[in-house]
Amino acid sequence: MGKSELTSEEQFLKDGDRSANLIPVDVHGPVMKALGLGGTLPAAEEQTALQTLPPNEGASNVMRRLETEAAAGRGRRRFLRIPVQGWVAALLVLVLLGGGYTQYSGEVRQGAGAQYKVLPYKPLPATTSGGMIEKAIEPLIPLPPEVQPSTEDEIYKENKLYNMKYSKGYNDIETLLLPGEYATYVITREDRKEESHLGLYCPPIIVKDYSTYKTSVEKHNAPIVKQPGYMPEGYALDEAAIRPSFIKVPDEEQLEGGSVRDLGDNFRLTWRVEKAENIAYRSSSLVYKKGKVQVRIGASRVDDKDKPAYPLSWTKTTKVENIEIGGKQLIYLENSSNKEIDMGYTYNLVWSDPEAQIVYNVSVRQEKSELTKDEVIRIAASMMH
Repeated sequence: MGKSELTSEEQFLKDGDRSANLIPVDVHGPVMKALGLGGTLPAAEEQTALQTLPPNEGASNVMRRLETEAAAGRGRRRFLRIPVQGWVAALLVLVLLGGGYTQYSGEVRQGAGAQYKVLPYKPLPATTSGGMIEKAIEPLIPLPPEVQPSTEDEIYKENKLYNMKYSKGYNDIETLLLPGEYATYVITREDRKEESHLGLYCPPIIVKDYSTYKTSVEKHNAPIVKQPGYMPEGYALDEAAIRPSFIKVPDEEQLEGGSVRDLGDNFRLTWRVEKAENIAYRSSSLVYKKGKVQVRIGASRVDDKDKPAYPLSWTKTTKVENIEIGGKQLIYLENSSNKEIDMGYTYNLVWSDPEAQIVYNVSVRQEKSELTKDEVIRIAASMMH
């Protein structure tokens, strides 16, 4: 490498090596051989970005002095600027740490974790018969700000009354049902001919430990989330959830003749307890937490009748691309630059088991950049083996 191509820091180190009569040693071959990676890197002309997730522990700082220029056709070597008698010790430290080397140019990185490729976005199969995981046709856009009525307006007073009655109706349902019961209900205003709204009462089953979650999943025939083989330090299981849903939602007319309760002010609550055969448990999730940062890992059973089988919400600023790990592709979405719409996540990774018709996802919700893209991908990779 010519003097003009070196930074001031690199030139200082190189001049120092020469003044001390230290011999630059090419350790690329020995390092690669010791790590079982051979002596070559992916070609600089390769179209897809090949990356490797970082190891649990960072590689020795001394290896960060490696020159990683990989320009095509230049045939440059990587030199470690330490004395000859020191490189063997550095290599030993590197191997003990499970280390690798890091190439900081572009998106290509190499370390001791599992390799992955970054690919252009394309839909992925969710089932074996045509159901797909794909972006929704249109991006989400911010809603225009609503004009807030004065607290003296009749509209404001009516909305406040309706909200209060719907809240009371839901709370009454909660107290009237037995554990494990679910219901559909409707709230009507008897003194006015207004459109009523059907409500669904089907809260998730929440447990706090994995063994109870696993037992409950088996009992309700819900898709299970396996515990990840890797989770960043400090994150622990906070809760697990199994979510019921109705196989068929009745019409409001079908609720006539059901149980009735007076909510006051001419509001009436009508409901019916749904039979067990109308309840399906199509999704479940694990939530790991460290402080305010959540890592949610979910599994959802999908239906071929839905088009798409698993839609992905996105905005005009959402980064969407495919990730390939060990020959299996996932869809990666990142909303870190989205400031207008709450998508419920910062990072989201989605993949499927088409044979079982189950879609999995790992999502991270955080206000500050504590977790990185590499760590989220590594969590997903640990669940695929």
